[in-house]
Amino acid sequence: MRVDTTITCPLAEMPERTAAAEAAGYDGVWTFEGAHDPFLPLLLAAEHTESVTLGTSIAVAFGRNPLLLATMGWDLQSYSRGRFVLGLGTQIKPHIERRYSMPWSRPADRMRDLVTAVRAIWDSWLTGGRLDHRGEFYTQTLMPPLFKPDADEVDGFGPPPVWLAGVGPAMTRVAGEVADGFLSHPLATPQFLRDTTIPNLIDGAGYRPRPTVHHSAMVIVGRDDVERAAARNAVRAQIGFYGSTPAYRPILDSVGFGDLQPRLRELTRAGDWKAIARLVPDDLVDAIAVTVTDPVDGAAELLRRYDPLVDRLGFNTPYQADPDLLADVAASLRSQC
Repeated sequence: MRVDTTITCPLAEMPERTAAAEAAGYDGVWTFEGAHDPFLPLLLAAEHTESVTLGTSIAVAFGRNPLLLATMGWDLQSYSRGRFVLGLGTQIKPHIERRYSMPWSRPADRMRDLVTAVRAIWDSWLTGGRLDHRGEFYTQTLMPPLFKPDADEVDGFGPPPVWLAGVGPAMTRVAGEVADGFLSHPLATPQFLRDTTIPNLIDGAGYRPRPTVHHSAMVIVGRDDVERAAARNAVRAQIGFYGSTPAYRPILDSVGFGDLQPRLRELTRAGDWKAIARLVPDDLVDAIAVTVTDPVDGAAELLRRYDPLVDRLGFNTPYQADPDLLADVAASLRSQC
């Protein structure tokens, strides 16, 4: 199992943070599209590292178009010398329509068309052939020579792999069909991965190999009981926020808490964020998150839950976790794999 880390920090801190992550032995560094762009930090990461995989987990696909994604992916792949992963997710309808001011419809079908369009663009750049993608959602038929990058820029490794994030069966099957890897949701339980995610990936893949599976597990770490209690409260609030999304109810169902979802949804509509956290019981926190009091025992529990199911494991910490503590857990994971 590969062990990765997600880094969200100001751009000025990215060189030091990613170099430290590589020195600590992580296999991959991922960024997240929240308050800042997910691509720009990886340019700095590529400059200050040599071997780690660098990827977006995730970049919002429907907030962009195929040409923008193809160009950004190509340039980062070239600059990192083949270490970039274009990780894409859909976001949800209110965000795409009201935050990004972009169209939303039939997300699984749209994502399939978008990935196919991105790859068609890359193929035209690699081969010099005519660009002629005519999909249901995206049409890419114009690519004058002036706008084609030199194929030698990715010589020896080619364009980046495309990984897709998903939760529901339709998107997961699309990932199995067209993606190189799958980014599971941090809320996903081992039961949901085993019973829903993996079967749908295999179904979508058909005769193709199953895509690589990456999961960022929620972990609770701290130097003492006080720090761990604060981390637990942050994780509890994050679980409540994620759990309020109707599409994620099947994850809660997998551990017997599906009835909680409509109540969480009502509270998010009311903007009562404190009440959302209070509504999440300890049993649900423990079903989703791993509390680490000792790196060796914590790593063993992470492996027990995820080793048969995922190929790459990262840490989801919706709080300022001590990077040294996380590095100790990562080291224990690698030694026990």
